Amino acid sequence: MKKTIKTKLMRQKYYIGFCLIGILTGLTACLKETPLPVKAVFEHQIEGENQTTPVKVNITNASTGADFYEWTFEGGNPADSREKNPGRVIFSEPGEHRITLRAWNDVKEAVSEVVVRVDSAVNIKFDYEVLVNDFAPAEVRIDNLTRGASNFEWTFEGGTPATSALASPGIVRFTDEGNHRIHLKVNNGSEWFEMEKTIALLPRLASDFAWAPILVDEDMEAPLTATVKNLSKNCLSVRWLCEGGAIKDETANETSIRFTQPGTYTISMLTDNLKEQHTVSKQITVKESCGIHTFKDIRFGINEAKNTIGCFFAADLKKVVLFKEIDTPETGKLIDFGFLAQNSSFGHCYFFSPHRAKEAAFGDIPGAIRTQVRNLPGAGNTPTEEIFDKITKASGMDAFDFTEGSTTDFFALNQLPVFAFFRTEDGRRGIIMIKEAVRNGAASYIVTDIKIEKRKDE
Repeated sequence: MKKTIKTKLMRQKYYIGFCLIGILTGLTACLKETPLPVKAVFEHQIEGENQTTPVKVNITNASTGADFYEWTFEGGNPADSREKNPGRVIFSEPGEHRITLRAWNDVKEAVSEVVVRVDSAVNIKFDYEVLVNDFAPAEVRIDNLTRGASNFEWTFEGGTPATSALASPGIVRFTDEGNHRIHLKVNNGSEWFEMEKTIALLPRLASDFAWAPILVDEDMEAPLTATVKNLSKNCLSVRWLCEGGAIKDETANETSIRFTQPGTYTISMLTDNLKEQHTVSKQITVKESCGIHTFKDIRFGINEAKNTIGCFFAADLKKVVLFKEIDTPETGKLIDFGFLAQNSSFGHCYFFSPHRAKEAAFGDIPGAIRTQVRNLPGAGNTPTEEIFDKITKASGMDAFDFTEGSTTDFFALNQLPVFAFFRTEDGRRGIIMIKEAVRNGAASYIVTDIKIEKRKDE
């Protein structure tokens, strides 16, 4: 019986052992069939939130349940990594780049992806060319030299068009003179860039001209020579037209026009600056010639006033000339006659030929001409002031004797008017009427009216 009990106890031990072994085996099998889950999670942060190349991305791994990691950075530097935390990755090429994380343990794996957009680097640049020239109005060609941008916003201050969204806006027209701003704003998908330039346009063509008779033709009588002068602004070329007038140079900015006959003429000036063309016209009336020049209120000083008031007359200059101004033959040959009054008493006065200036106590005149002078007209040869005023043509001088008088003749200014006659070296007859004597010491002078024949071509 003891043997039976012992046998039973042994069987119970073996049974319990087998049970324990079975339980352990079952637990082990359960553990192998239920591994830890894997989650592939990561965060990425773009430095400075700048998505313009190069883009710097910091990677932080937040995965769970994984023992191993494999990173792939499409177009990045580095291109891949096995580190749990790869740190910074740099993307230099524009476009979309995929970041892939593969995380796993012995039995499980997971994958996570994110796409990073990298925008192009922008080099904003444009240039312009003002076509033809800088005068308003102007057409301006815009050349966009920008690189890396995808959107464009143009503003043309004072231009047509005023704005444009085209990459190459082409030709812009500006009508007004002055400064005009050209502003360009571009975008690469994440950032805006701006640039501005200013063009300066000159005023548009403004046309005008002036005309005037030459000094000897101020009486506006034929034949007459008039000077014309271009006063236009922003003009590049000019052309003169005048029917009936002889133009010396049709394309000069300043020239002369000769009129041989009396009448009313139209002077036209055509201007051009390659942008605009204008025509300006003005009229000139040429009177019939009376054959004489008339000068009124011409003053001659006494000898002491020879360099302040003057004692020498030049009809071609239409004025009295100071003695100190007669220093060249070119000036000397224009002097028609001189006047001598020894002092302010005007008791010994006479007119004289320029070639006798030294004899009249002045000194030699270079290039002096010889003028015949008659200081004492004589009975029957003396006009009255009324007769003098009525001499309006050269034929009015036919009634008087212009024979040269004695070089010793002189007159006193006790009773006015006093008359003197002269004939120039080229044959022009003239009459001088002294109508006033002003006694003022060294600044004393006489006041005269003078009539002198014109040359045939004046």
